[in-house]
Amino acid sequence: MKILQGGVPKCGNFWLYQIIQQVLERTGGNTTSFIQTHPIYTLAREWDLNYPTQASIDMLDVTDLQYSYRISSIFRMPVQDIQAYVAQTNHVWTHSPICKRSGELLGLFDKKVYIVRDPRDRAVSASKYYTSDYMLKYYPQEEKDPKRFLEKNFEQLMLEWVWHVYDHLRLSQEYNIHIAFYEGFLLDFQEELTRLLDYLGLELGEDQRADLQEAMSFSTMKSKNPKHLKKGTSGYWMEQLTEEQAALADTVAGPLIRFLGYPSQKGQPMGFSADLPHHDFEQLKQEIIAAQTPLFQS
Repeated sequence: MKILQGGVPKCGNFWLYQIIQQVLERTGGNTTSFIQTHPIYTLAREWDLNYPTQASIDMLDVTDLQYSYRISSIFRMPVQDIQAYVAQTNHVWTHSPICKRSGELLGLFDKKVYIVRDPRDRAVSASKYYTSDYMLKYYPQEEKDPKRFLEKNFEQLMLEWVWHVYDHLRLSQEYNIHIAFYEGFLLDFQEELTRLLDYLGLELGEDQRADLQEAMSFSTMKSKNPKHLKKGTSGYWMEQLTEEQAALADTVAGPLIRFLGYPSQKGQPMGFSADLPHHDFEQLKQEIIAAQTPLFQS
């Protein structure tokens, strides 16, 4: 089984990767890795990366012009033959948005899993990550304070999320993409795990599921990856965003936020809808564009 996982950065991608790897290992699945057979891997394991296993992950970037594989922000090389690359791995992680090459790539994998997170929590998390010592080392910038970074980049963070997520939802039926939820693993791990296992066509016993939940708990994960994992909660945007930022989030992504069942305003209980309705995605696109119109009128 070949699995492609995707998601906007800081939406629980690392957590999803570890869960899928654990599922494959516990069910006897193949965990073949391209990058672990590459000559760079021996060197990369000694680099100062963001978390201990980062050098071992098959990370793929996809654009209209090129496929490329990379290790974190340090090493990148073009993929000359995408079919040959996929033949040498069984689990690939990408942050790339949908582009002209996406149809070809999606067709090469048996299973596609895309993780979604409330964009407002994601924006707060991203602001802390992009101003972390690790990111500033490889992507230096003038702004080093997370709060000020969020103030300067909030609109762009929301725009990045809304179209990245919309395009994957739009193609989910055509390419059989499973939509996983960060909040699902956080609020009811076993229910979200059941959805994932059903999609992958795999089974775990009751004891295996309990052990997996313990291994993938935020406290366990953070103890092993302290630089990468920080909070592990949901709905904290209600306390950290200003009223103006919350209103801007609704302008940029309100229709998609409500489509996914996330709370539309502060004070509402955290929730989401895993059972996405059959929808006219062209209509949803027009609703998003209409909501964003004020952004372009000044």
